[in-house]
Amino acid sequence: MKGTVQRGVTLIELLVALLIGSLAALVIQQVMAVFEGQKRTSGSGSDAQVNGAVALTSIEREVRQAGYGLLVGGKLMCPLGINIHYNGVTISNGGALLPIRITDGGAGPDTIDFVRSSAEVGALPTSIVKNMPNTSAEITADATAGLKQAMVFVVGAADGSKICTLMQMSQDPQLTGNGWNLQHNPGQYLYNPPNPNNVYAIAPTYGIGDVVINMGSFIQRRFVILNERLTEIDNIVGAVSPLVDQIIDLQAQYGIVDAGSQQIAHWCDATAASKCGDWSNPSSTDIMRVRALRIAIVARSIQYEKEMVSPATLTLWGEVDAANDDASPVRALTDEQRHYRYKVYTTIIPIRNLIWSY
Repeated sequence: MKGTVQRGVTLIELLVALLIGSLAALVIQQVMAVFEGQKRTSGSGSDAQVNGAVALTSIEREVRQAGYGLLVGGKLMCPLGINIHYNGVTISNGGALLPIRITDGGAGPDTIDFVRSSAEVGALPTSIVKNMPNTSAEITADATAGLKQAMVFVVGAADGSKICTLMQMSQDPQLTGNGWNLQHNPGQYLYNPPNPNNVYAIAPTYGIGDVVINMGSFIQRRFVILNERLTEIDNIVGAVSPLVDQIIDLQAQYGIVDAGSQQIAHWCDATAASKCGDWSNPSSTDIMRVRALRIAIVARSIQYEKEMVSPATLTLWGEVDAANDDASPVRALTDEQRHYRYKVYTTIIPIRNLIWSY
């Protein structure tokens, strides 16, 4: 009886199979690599879109409210400045108190400062009905202005003829035969110095006809780009709050009206060389001509691409009126930076409290 012949795979067949399998694995690996790269590019681009939109929304929400509680009778309440003392440090010694201010960053990002009341009744001033002795920690007004213990308030002249002072309630308002006493004793209340005459160059006395405005918690903050992150800084207590990552630029311009008009006629940089004149340090009169800000945010994806995928420069907003407007800012990118993708977001934000004051 003949034996059964067993046949197997020859060495050549095995080598051919290994070659085919290796080629198939290589193709699959390349396809997966391309797919993964596309997925990362798409995902990082989506993240940049979200970051840019969130950053712009954060700024827009605050800028729209700038000046709330600082306007009385169509004018700034504190055109001569304000005294602010906090935790043993004089923050402002009659310094300017502007609803909104852009600080030009030169080749870098701009910064935006804004001030507003956080109180529901911040737009409604309360009148002082009794003259206040200079050394007193008590103001008598005709209403409570919605104030409660620990809230802060601004005191000044209705016509803007006095430097304002920021004070903090040390107890709830007390009803008397003359009106409501608003106590602002020092101690644990960090906005109240023991003796204003010792910390301010001018410590005004306030009397009948002057006004009190409830500021709630007094919002005086700044938007700035720090370490490629949109950041909000509290200008009083110094608290730093990171908001959105991968934001590399912030640029802003003032929208300015001509005298006697309510229509924006110029878009101007916050520089001494602006076509509108010197807007590097606007006065209280200047700032009342501002009706809006034009803002651009540049968000960057986190995905580094092998090829240069972005242009050498990014124009942050479109066509401008060359006769009346300052030029659009341009963001230059190095060859290394061009390996990332960018999203540019622009908007015009009306400053409604300055608009409504007229």
